[in-house]
Amino acid sequence: MLRVFTENDTKKIQIDEGIVVLNLGQENERILGPTRGGVEMTITPEIRDIDFDGRRGKTMGMQTIDAEDATVKVVSLCCSQEDLLRALPNAVMDEDTKVIKQDNFGVISNDKYIKTIDVITQMLDKTYKILTFNYGLHEGAFTYKAAPKAENEHNLEFIPHYTIDDASRLYSIKDSETCPITVGTE
Repeated sequence: MLRVFTENDTKKIQIDEGIVVLNLGQENERILGPTRGGVEMTITPEIRDIDFDGRRGKTMGMQTIDAEDATVKVVSLCCSQEDLLRALPNAVMDEDTKVIKQDNFGVISNDKYIKTIDVITQMLDKTYKILTFNYGLHEGAFTYKAAPKAENEHNLEFIPHYTIDDASRLYSIKDSETCPITVGTE
Protein backbone atom coordinates (compact mmCIF):
# COMPACT_ATOMS: atom_id res chain seq x y z
CA MET A 1 0.00 0.00 0.00
CA LEU A 2 1.30 3.46 -0.91
CA ARG A 3 1.47 5.67 2.15
CA VAL A 4 1.01 9.33 1.26
CA PHE A 5 0.86 10.89 4.73
CA THR A 6 1.56 10.08 8.37
CA GLU A 7 -0.72 9.95 11.38
CA ASN A 8 1.05 13.08 12.64
CA ASP A 9 -0.04 14.89 9.46
CA THR A 10 -3.68 14.14 10.24
CA LYS A 11 -3.32 15.71 13.69
CA LYS A 12 -2.53 19.06 12.02
CA ILE A 13 -5.81 19.26 10.11
CA GLN A 14 -7.50 22.58 10.90
CA ILE A 15 -11.12 22.19 12.02
CA ASP A 16 -14.10 24.51 12.43
CA GLU A 17 -14.27 28.25 12.03
CA GLY A 18 -11.59 30.68 13.10
CA ILE A 19 -11.93 33.36 15.73
CA VAL A 20 -11.02 36.86 14.57
CA VAL A 21 -9.44 39.03 17.25
CA LEU A 22 -8.62 42.67 16.64
CA ASN A 23 -5.55 43.95 18.51
CA LEU A 24 -4.90 40.68 20.39
CA GLY A 25 -3.17 41.25 23.73
CA GLN A 26 -3.52 45.02 23.57
CA GLU A 27 -5.62 47.41 25.62
CA ASN A 28 -8.25 47.70 22.86
CA GLU A 29 -8.50 43.93 22.15
CA ARG A 30 -11.86 42.92 20.67
CA ILE A 31 -13.23 39.64 19.38
CA LEU A 32 -15.05 40.24 16.10
CA GLY A 33 -18.37 38.52 16.13
CA PRO A 34 -20.70 37.00 15.76
CA THR A 35 -19.62 36.10 12.26
CA ARG A 36 -21.03 33.80 9.59
CA GLY A 37 -19.26 31.54 7.13
CA GLY A 38 -15.88 31.50 8.84
CA VAL A 39 -12.90 33.60 7.85
CA GLU A 40 -10.73 33.43 4.74
CA MET A 41 -7.15 34.64 4.56
CA THR A 42 -5.26 35.05 1.31
CA ILE A 43 -1.58 35.91 0.84
CA THR A 44 -0.67 36.70 -2.76
CA PRO A 45 2.95 37.04 -3.88
CA GLU A 46 3.88 38.95 -7.03
CA ILE A 47 6.46 36.67 -8.66
CA ARG A 48 8.43 37.89 -11.64
CA ASP A 49 10.32 35.59 -13.96
CA ILE A 50 13.78 36.83 -14.94
CA ASP A 51 13.94 36.69 -18.71
CA PHE A 52 17.21 35.51 -20.25
CA ASP A 53 18.45 34.32 -23.62
CA GLY A 54 17.73 30.62 -24.13
CA ARG A 55 14.91 30.53 -21.52
CA ARG A 56 12.63 27.54 -22.10
CA GLY A 57 10.07 28.46 -19.44
CA LYS A 58 9.89 29.00 -15.71
CA THR A 59 13.37 28.40 -14.32
CA MET A 60 14.30 27.67 -10.72
CA GLY A 61 16.62 30.34 -9.32
CA MET A 62 15.50 32.81 -11.99
CA GLN A 63 12.46 34.24 -10.23
CA THR A 64 12.08 37.09 -7.79
CA ILE A 65 9.31 38.15 -5.44
CA ASP A 66 8.66 41.83 -6.11
CA ALA A 67 5.70 42.37 -3.77
CA GLU A 68 3.23 40.55 -1.57
CA ASP A 69 -0.33 41.44 -0.57
CA ALA A 70 -2.84 39.84 1.78
CA THR A 71 -6.55 39.95 2.65
CA VAL A 72 -8.65 38.77 5.57
CA LYS A 73 -12.32 38.27 4.63
CA VAL A 74 -15.04 37.77 7.22
CA VAL A 75 -18.79 38.33 7.33
CA SER A 76 -19.96 40.07 10.50
CA LEU A 77 -23.46 39.95 11.95
CA CYS A 78 -22.64 42.48 14.67
CA CYS A 79 -24.04 45.93 13.91
CA SER A 80 -22.53 47.82 16.84
CA GLN A 81 -21.42 51.35 16.03
CA GLU A 82 -17.80 50.32 16.69
CA ASP A 83 -17.97 47.43 14.22
CA LEU A 84 -19.78 49.46 11.56
CA LEU A 85 -17.14 52.19 11.89
CA ARG A 86 -14.45 49.62 10.98
CA ALA A 87 -16.18 49.16 7.60
CA LEU A 88 -16.12 52.91 6.88
CA PRO A 89 -12.57 54.26 6.61
CA ASN A 90 -13.90 57.75 5.77
CA ALA A 91 -16.16 58.05 8.81
CA VAL A 92 -15.89 59.30 12.38
CA MET A 93 -18.04 58.66 15.42
CA ASP A 94 -19.01 61.43 17.82
CA GLU A 95 -18.00 60.10 21.24
CA ASP A 96 -20.88 61.89 23.01
CA THR A 97 -23.77 61.01 20.68
CA LYS A 98 -22.25 57.81 19.18
CA VAL A 99 -23.41 58.99 15.73
CA ILE A 100 -21.27 57.91 12.74
CA LYS A 101 -20.79 60.62 10.11
CA GLN A 102 -18.84 60.93 6.88
CA ASP A 103 -15.49 62.62 7.45
CA ASN A 104 -13.38 64.80 5.18
CA PHE A 105 -11.46 63.43 2.22
CA GLY A 106 -7.68 63.19 2.15
CA VAL A 107 -4.99 60.98 3.65
CA ILE A 108 -6.42 58.21 5.83
CA SER A 109 -5.42 58.67 9.46
CA ASN A 110 -3.06 56.02 10.89
CA ASP A 111 -5.54 55.33 13.71
CA LYS A 112 -8.01 53.92 11.15
CA TYR A 113 -5.68 50.95 10.56
CA ILE A 114 -6.20 48.02 12.94
CA LYS A 115 -2.78 47.30 14.42
CA THR A 116 -3.20 43.51 14.38
CA ILE A 117 -5.87 41.14 13.13
CA ASP A 118 -5.35 37.65 14.53
CA VAL A 119 -7.19 34.60 13.26
CA ILE A 120 -7.07 31.72 15.73
CA THR A 121 -7.85 28.23 14.44
CA GLN A 122 -7.81 24.84 16.12
CA MET A 123 -6.09 21.66 14.92
CA LEU A 124 -7.28 18.09 15.50
CA ASP A 125 -4.52 17.62 18.09
CA LYS A 126 -6.06 20.48 20.17
CA THR A 127 -3.23 22.90 19.37
CA TYR A 128 -3.81 26.23 17.66
CA LYS A 129 -2.59 28.02 14.58
CA ILE A 130 -2.48 31.81 14.96
CA LEU A 131 -2.28 33.92 11.82
CA THR A 132 -1.46 37.56 12.55
CA PHE A 133 -1.95 40.32 9.99
CA ASN A 134 -0.67 43.85 10.57
CA TYR A 135 -2.29 47.24 9.98
CA GLY A 136 -5.54 46.08 8.41
CA LEU A 137 -8.02 48.43 6.78
CA HIS A 138 -11.36 47.61 5.15
CA GLU A 139 -11.17 49.17 1.70
CA GLY A 140 -14.27 47.69 0.09
CA ALA A 141 -17.84 48.84 -0.18
CA PHE A 142 -20.05 49.13 2.88
CA THR A 143 -23.30 47.21 2.47
CA TYR A 144 -26.04 47.14 5.10
CA LYS A 145 -29.05 45.02 4.15
CA ALA A 146 -32.29 44.69 6.10
CA ALA A 147 -34.42 41.84 4.77
CA PRO A 148 -37.36 39.81 6.12
CA LYS A 149 -36.46 36.73 8.16
CA ALA A 150 -32.74 37.46 7.79
CA GLU A 151 -29.91 39.13 9.63
CA ASN A 152 -27.73 41.87 8.25
CA GLU A 153 -24.43 40.47 7.04
CA HIS A 154 -21.79 43.03 6.25
CA ASN A 155 -18.62 41.94 4.56
CA LEU A 156 -15.31 43.02 5.99
CA GLU A 157 -12.29 42.62 3.78
CA PHE A 158 -9.33 43.78 5.80
CA ILE A 159 -6.24 44.45 3.75
CA PRO A 160 -3.00 44.36 5.76
CA HIS A 161 -0.55 47.17 5.05
CA TYR A 162 3.15 47.74 5.26
CA THR A 163 4.37 50.81 7.10
CA ILE A 164 6.90 53.28 5.82
CA ASP A 165 9.48 51.32 7.86
CA ASP A 166 11.22 48.91 5.47
CA ALA A 167 11.31 46.25 8.21
CA SER A 168 7.51 46.03 8.48
CA ARG A 169 5.78 42.76 7.61
CA LEU A 170 2.22 41.95 6.55
CA TYR A 171 1.83 38.69 8.43
CA SER A 172 3.18 35.97 10.70
CA ILE A 173 1.91 32.44 11.36
CA LYS A 174 2.67 30.52 14.54
CA ASP A 175 1.68 27.40 16.46
CA SER A 176 0.43 27.60 20.04
CA GLU A 177 -0.28 24.93 22.63
CA THR A 178 -2.97 27.15 24.18
CA CYS A 179 -5.65 29.47 22.88
CA PRO A 180 -4.72 33.05 23.79
CA ILE A 181 -8.37 34.06 24.34
CA THR A 182 -9.85 31.12 26.24
CA VAL A 183 -13.02 32.49 27.81
CA GLY A 184 -14.82 31.18 30.87
CA THR A 185 -12.04 29.06 32.38
CA GLU A 186 -11.03 29.46 36.00
